[in-house]
Amino acid sequence: MQYNYFPGRLRFRDPVLRDKEIRSAALEAVAILCPQAQISYKESTASILAIYPPESVNPDSLKVLIPYLLKLEPKIHFYTPRKKDEVLVGIAEIKSVIQKIVGDMIK
Repeated sequence: MQYNYFPGRLRFRDPVLRDKEIRSAALEAVAILCPQAQISYKESTASILAIYPPESVNPDSLKVLIPYLLKLEPKIHFYTPRKKDEVLVGIAEIKSVIQKIVGDMIK
């Protein structure tokens, strides 16, 4: 999976996002992270783009996601439909970490 980050802009791209369930789970994770983001999906590039107010997300707080993304990466890189459940479980783990991050930011 390819990730591109610039304050106020996050894009991730991979053919696995063409799977509707995986894409929906990924979109939900991004929406939890930044509810005010404008999130779009582009089928031709299999990419999700989130544009958000840069001050609404502290990039340092996202470093905790790196181990989870690295754990999920091989399942995505060598994706087959048999790995779909594993990918969805990995995204669910990431969503729960994001919910904790957001909860901590609210406190």
